[in-house]
Amino acid sequence: MRIKTNYKNIFSMYNPNNVRGDAKLFAKRVVDFFSELTLKVNKNTEVGSVVILYAEGKKKLGKNTLYAMVQCVELTIDCKSCLTWSIAKLFKNDDIKQGGRVLGSNCEVRYELYPFIRS
Repeated sequence: MRIKTNYKNIFSMYNPNNVRGDAKLFAKRVVDFFSELTLKVNKNTEVGSVVILYAEGKKKLGKNTLYAMVQCVELTIDCKSCLTWSIAKLFKNDDIKQGGRVLGSNCEVRYELYPFIRS
């Protein structure tokens, strides 16, 4: 059974620190990196009976390193649309932060300028 994305039970959290320098360019680079990760999403792990579709990575942005991850539950009808919607939600205003995440029951995205994933 496949499930539709639930856009009502989603919330966002942000790093309190503002981006230094060109915030719009930073946001574009983050969105571009999220797009790369979204294309790499594949079956990664099973949690109980649920399969998680997942991709993560890091990318150099000037002097900083950007860390990001995307994931969906396999039962989501359209994982990539859920991720695209969540990424857009991160940057819906001009208050660009050094990190943020959107958490939902179907998918989630996160980015930071520090490592947050254990390898």
